[in-house]
Amino acid sequence: MTRRPERISFRFSARSRFAACLVATADGALAPGWWDLDGTHPPYAGDPPRYREGAPAETTATQVLPTEDGGLLRLRGAAGSGRHLLLLSRPAPAAATATATGTSLAGPRVPYPAELELRGPSPAEFELKDPPPAGPEPKAPAPPEELIVEARGLRLVPGGPPGTLALAVETTHDGRTRVRRVRATPLRLSDPVILPGRVTALLPLDGTGRRYATDLEGPDGYRPVSLDLRDGTWHALPSPANGRIHRLLLSAPASGLLLTASDPGDGRLRIAHAALGDRTRLSFPDRLNSLNGAVLPLAADPAGERVALRVTRGARARLFLYDVGADRPRPAALPPGAFHPVAGWSTGGLRVVYATPDRPADLVTVPDTAAHPDPTSTAAHPDPTSYDAPSSSLGAPSNTPDADGTSHAATEWFATPSGRFEAVVLGDRRTAPTVVVALHGGPEDHWTLGHDPVLARLSDAGAAVVAPNQRGSTGYGRAHAEAIHGAWGVPDLADIRSLVRTLTEQRPPDAEPPVLLGTSYGGFLALLAVCADPYAWARCAVIAPFLSARGLRERSSPAVRALIDRHGLGEPPDDDLGPRDVERLAHRIRVPLLTLHGSDDPVVPVDETRRLRQALARAGGPQRAPHDCLDIPGAGHHPLQERGGAGLTDRLVSFLTARAPDRRRALAPPELTVADAAVRHRRSPAVFGHITHDERTPP
Repeated sequence: MTRRPERISFRFSARSRFAACLVATADGALAPGWWDLDGTHPPYAGDPPRYREGAPAETTATQVLPTEDGGLLRLRGAAGSGRHLLLLSRPAPAAATATATGTSLAGPRVPYPAELELRGPSPAEFELKDPPPAGPEPKAPAPPEELIVEARGLRLVPGGPPGTLALAVETTHDGRTRVRRVRATPLRLSDPVILPGRVTALLPLDGTGRRYATDLEGPDGYRPVSLDLRDGTWHALPSPANGRIHRLLLSAPASGLLLTASDPGDGRLRIAHAALGDRTRLSFPDRLNSLNGAVLPLAADPAGERVALRVTRGARARLFLYDVGADRPRPAALPPGAFHPVAGWSTGGLRVVYATPDRPADLVTVPDTAAHPDPTSTAAHPDPTSYDAPSSSLGAPSNTPDADGTSHAATEWFATPSGRFEAVVLGDRRTAPTVVVALHGGPEDHWTLGHDPVLARLSDAGAAVVAPNQRGSTGYGRAHAEAIHGAWGVPDLADIRSLVRTLTEQRPPDAEPPVLLGTSYGGFLALLAVCADPYAWARCAVIAPFLSARGLRERSSPAVRALIDRHGLGEPPDDDLGPRDVERLAHRIRVPLLTLHGSDDPVVPVDETRRLRQALARAGGPQRAPHDCLDIPGAGHHPLQERGGAGLTDRLVSFLTARAPDRRRALAPPELTVADAAVRHRRSPAVFGHITHDERTPP
């Protein structure tokens, strides 16, 4: 089957006329992708949106940013070196570009030159997707301008005064922020402005690109300030008389709109309009703050009169269009899915980054959002027949089939002795030959109705996928997320054990047990699950796992240690499984195991997988199932998303979907007291172990 390409790291230019991303090639390499959305720049002037791709010489750390003059900035960094390579590529001549047809935003592929080291390898240039038009021999694209930058924490931000390509924001070694202008011919950084702390997003306050608002970190948290690039000065915004601003969210210079996360004095956060002046005033629109879910403003239209809102409830998100003057939100004509927190709204319309479980993230133009819609245009909405009508109510299940017969994934709630949790479900978990329980990483994360390439591959292979948002997942309130603080692998493990019991009881007696897949924290949780209930599972695959919270704290980076310290280690649970240390419990593992770990993982050291391999080797014995613990040379924390990841994904999917010999009637060794080999024929909770209480979960 033909697959849509995987795209990540979407960015828009300052006025949203151009967009860029990183697109994965067949072998997992990343190439820059670029759109001229409104057809405003030669050679595309007056034409539908056009798309080009460059050489696959990028990594997930590369930042791409389109400029308003039609160029493309790329910022590459060498991990831990403080050295960056900034590149500026210009549009190819018109003769080098073929004409695209159809409804997709994707058009011909035009090459960029490749660079070495930070510049990347030097692969041959791409051929055009379509034959070049008849005429003169195409001219080769000009080589990019380059600049080596010594800086820490450097990021590119769209905007800046006239003559500026973008803004470069750097966090210095002493915690201050330096904002510089990116200029061309020659490529350089200039006009530094220093702020005494870290800052969040830069929101323009006027149409000149000179004045910005941002949140500045200080001893008492963040406070809103304004920054003037003309003279390099900044000052705190006046405190509101009727509340407190916690964070700045979105600005629209054309109308003076400034949306903030504020409270009117009662401690409850709401979205407010902030009117700046000698004394800032806040207004809290009733209908805007009545939307049911977590609301994030994404973009404002060029006039500043309408705002695109992402409204999220658990795993599901909807897009709303908000009329500022009328205080009226209405759902956009897109079904629930995943909307990335970046969007662009130009005169050509609102473009959002939209994904569903069976559709990778891509740019979608939202109907009826162009300033002057062209009723004859087919380029405004890619493949319009593939989207069903929106649900009538936010958060309602949506499994309406697409035109090609495939269905959007549903979400399902699973009951446990301690409550319930939501899961994204792909396929029929009751009848599919293989059911994969996929555990997310984080742990401060959750599954959504977005696209995950591995889960999509498993679904294509005929497996059903259940992706739970067990306790500890974000998106379901503070109590749900903080249930695992000081108790990693306790309440969340209890939820997974309850889930496998439910899945098993609702499948035919001769069905294979579910299989497990976990990444990072999810890998840790998956390993604990097969230690607790070895005969409840058929196989287990983990990517970049760790073995215990205490061990990870001792061997990881300062950032990971800070996360663990914020959650707290807590006391070992008083149950039959004891301390949640997979190295200590590895002798309980009775299922085939596949472990993939990048040798250069900066988050979870590869030593965690090596220690697991040693623990499994020490266990030995005839009862042990086969295991492969693989170090992936040169890979980081997400080896499936890097060069060579396609082959690793094939191996992973084959492992998880290849049915093993029937293990259900094998006798459990007498030393195992938390499992029962005849799991299919006993309905008692004791089948899944003796850990039936969860003392760390509040009632």
